[in-house]
Amino acid sequence: MLQKLSILNYTLITKTELDFNNGLTVITGETGAGKSIIFGAIELLFGARASIKVLKDPNSKCIIEGIFSQNDQLINQLLNLDLDVSNELIIRREIRKNGNSRSFINDSPVKIENLKIISQYLIEINGQHLFSKMGSLKFKYDFIDSFLNQNRILLEYKKAFKEYSISIEKQNSLRKRARVLNEKKDFLNFQLKELSSYDIENWDEESIQNDHNIVSNQEEINSILSKINKLYTEKQGILELLDDLISYSNNFLEHVSNFSSIDSRIQSAKIEIEDIFHEINSNFEANTPDKYKLQELDDLLSKINYLVKKFNVVDLNSLINKKQKIVKELSEFTKLDLELNQANQNVEFYKSKCLKLGQELFKKRLKNILTIEKNINNILEKLSMGHADFKINLTLGPEITVNGTDQISLLIAVNNSTKYYPIHQFSSGGELSRVALAMKYISSTYSSISSLIFDEIDSGISGKVASEVGKLLKDISLKTQVINISHLPQVAAIANHHLNVSKTDFLGKMESEISYLKKEDRIQVLAKMLGGDKTGKAALNNAIELLN
Repeated sequence: MLQKLSILNYTLITKTELDFNNGLTVITGETGAGKSIIFGAIELLFGARASIKVLKDPNSKCIIEGIFSQNDQLINQLLNLDLDVSNELIIRREIRKNGNSRSFINDSPVKIENLKIISQYLIEINGQHLFSKMGSLKFKYDFIDSFLNQNRILLEYKKAFKEYSISIEKQNSLRKRARVLNEKKDFLNFQLKELSSYDIENWDEESIQNDHNIVSNQEEINSILSKINKLYTEKQGILELLDDLISYSNNFLEHVSNFSSIDSRIQSAKIEIEDIFHEINSNFEANTPDKYKLQELDDLLSKINYLVKKFNVVDLNSLINKKQKIVKELSEFTKLDLELNQANQNVEFYKSKCLKLGQELFKKRLKNILTIEKNINNILEKLSMGHADFKINLTLGPEITVNGTDQISLLIAVNNSTKYYPIHQFSSGGELSRVALAMKYISSTYSSISSLIFDEIDSGISGKVASEVGKLLKDISLKTQVINISHLPQVAAIANHHLNVSKTDFLGKMESEISYLKKEDRIQVLAKMLGGDKTGKAALNNAIELLN
């Protein structure tokens, strides 16, 4: 439950700290005084959208902090979120002057999503938008599911539906990918067929180009080889000149002993030159020009150039890489078919599971309907709506949804009519308030929520009905902390704790003040609620009677 609420620099409040207790707490005040400030501050704590418009002083940040008592479900959820657990739960929200906000749970920074998760185990806020929410599927299913004695089937269904949704999403993604790839498949096969008709993996572009240069210049190569050989072997050629050099060197060595190293180098030079000419003649032969070989190499280079240009690559190696890429892309079709087949199986598996669990969930919900209808109609009778008949229409539907496989309608007939309408289409705000309160009263008996907050759940109500509303809220507060913003003196009088909001002009700026009322102050406030600003003796006596 909510134990303490601190508010700093928020709308009309500069700074305030409020302590809350068990039972029924009522918040009163004139229209525009700022009663809903507390309500808005708590909504911010649990992830409502932040805005710089809430800053009372635009040059300072706003801080809202709430201290709550723990419960087992909450502790488990904190552990699941990897957050610290202590005796108390402290939630803080800060809104900076640039509009950015920060959130903390037990001083650990958290995302807004975590605040919303935590709120499910702590508090239920029913604002003036409650009536518009009554037409939503979430409201209807939250209501009927609050009566499930154990929600194992509901949790199992939610888990199965999550897997079913993931499978559907995976299936759709794979189908979309398959459609895109199928458009490319024929083209890729065409490219692969053409590339496979050539033995490109066994082609060596550099070697082919080198062979082509040799064959295409064979006559000139033959001429050069002939000249080289003549230069080596003819009279007064290199060989003969080297022999003469060696002879002269030997003679010189006979007279100059330190010439031996140079003589050795000359001997080595002859050996090296002989080896060079031997290697030339071994590796480079003079061949007859081969026009057929030249044509073959021309054709091969033309094929390479054609394929490189057609497939928009730079060379033969790039062309080979291109072919490998096409093969890999086409192999993905086989892999994709396997993945799509598995996705189809998953969809069918989780669809079947959802249908089975959905039917079980439908039966459990259906089992509670008569009791719910009876209890709510009994309460409506106490609230002077004995002419009304509340009914829940639950049928198995054709679709699998996040809420189950059934369809639900919350209906009501009024003025002893047999014609039923959806409850959210009520034209009377007062009657709709009573229906909403009756539903909250019944569901609170089964709920594990430790705090309920109502923002004028009693709007459109007066007289005897107002007293009955107060009693219902008091009954709810025996099990669950109830905080109710109200304009009804009958409700305010029955509360365990009474806060009053007033608005004053402080140094030219409007300021909301929130005060805890003792009995004497409550009498004055109740008298004003009963008789307006002029609180006569009758209004005071009436206020005292209400409190007693």
